Amino acid sequence: MRRSWTAVTAIVLVLLLALFAVACGGSSATTTTAGGAGTETTVGGTATTGGAGGTIKIASLYPTSGDLAKLGEENVQGLKLAIEEINAAGGIKSMGGAKIELIEADSQGKPDVAISEVERLVQQENVAAIVGTYQSKVALPATQAAERLKTPFVVSMAVADDITGRGFKYTFRICPKAEWYAKDQVAFLKDLKNLVGLDVKKVALLHEDTDFGTSTAEGQKKYLKEAGMEMVAEVPYPASAADLTTQVSKIKAANPDVVLMVTYLNDSILIAQAKEKLGMKQLFFDAAGGTIDPEFIKRLGTSAENILTEIEYTKYAAGAEVLNDKFKAKYGNDITGNGAYAYQAGWVLADALERAGSADREALRTALAATNMPKGPNMILPTDKLQFGPDGQNMSAPLFVMQIQGGELKPVWPAEYAAVKVQLPQ
Repeated sequence: MRRSWTAVTAIVLVLLLALFAVACGGSSATTTTAGGAGTETTVGGTATTGGAGGTIKIASLYPTSGDLAKLGEENVQGLKLAIEEINAAGGIKSMGGAKIELIEADSQGKPDVAISEVERLVQQENVAAIVGTYQSKVALPATQAAERLKTPFVVSMAVADDITGRGFKYTFRICPKAEWYAKDQVAFLKDLKNLVGLDVKKVALLHEDTDFGTSTAEGQKKYLKEAGMEMVAEVPYPASAADLTTQVSKIKAANPDVVLMVTYLNDSILIAQAKEKLGMKQLFFDAAGGTIDPEFIKRLGTSAENILTEIEYTKYAAGAEVLNDKFKAKYGNDITGNGAYAYQAGWVLADALERAGSADREALRTALAATNMPKGPNMILPTDKLQFGPDGQNMSAPLFVMQIQGGELKPVWPAEYAAVKVQLPQ
């Protein structure tokens, strides 16, 4: 009898320990599911649904805490909006109406954290794919980790050329790469002579010093040289700097016709403040950095006027007001390129899942590589189709040049999308 009670006690202890392990081993990630949730099973470590009405786990990986939290949240909001629409429309029909469940992860803007999160999302959360990352310095190691784990990684926003330049099979980027931002910046500078009579001959570069800034600056130098424009200064700086007056003073001393920038939010504000303090009248032209964030204009007011930037999406483009209105009704702000490209990433994954008929990561990777989405309600980018090249780069990702006029970003180039004419600082 004593032996029987000992055995019972041992079984109870084992069960209690198992329950404790489950309670303590849970993830700190946020889970969002629009629509009904079903069951999920695992086959060979690969995410798969448990039949009709099941769920497919997709992860987001953006900086949702720290200095870049506001920008990271824009991306998450765009992705959430797409997933809500996909689920409300019946989910993935080839998989019995399976719903997408979003697992939100925070990179904290740190490469080492991103690597750990990719490993956790794949090995513990069992996600079918990951969407991220906003920062190039995070995207580079995060996609490398996903490649090692054979998990599709859709880069909605992060522009360093090397992200899709390493021969990876599981990385797919929707946004333009850094070289394309630089190419369009210089093309616009060449057009300024016809647009406003400004013949640009001397250009200065002012950029943050991570992969985002340095990669874009390399492209700027390449295309400036091809255009016969002189680079009179290059001033890199840490985006975490508390003051950039010294750096902007170096730019002023070089006396350029135009200043090309590559920024994040806080440093873009510091540059605008230093520019005004130093009385500089040159055009400052950013590469879709912190200047596209609504906070830039909110914090600076009239000091933001006439600053130029590139943007991947604008509510002024044909048909764009539909998405902008939906986003604004839900989140209270106009959608930015960050939100729009994350939204598009959601629909790209839904399209690939529909064609794959499975959340198996290899099947999903194959379907992503064969993506060919024509312009329509689910392909909102201002181009005829979305298609990935052999390197995983979206082959057609056009850019707009915007200028802050009257407290709002307004398109000034290309000509067919221009809502207003370029203004020169007075």
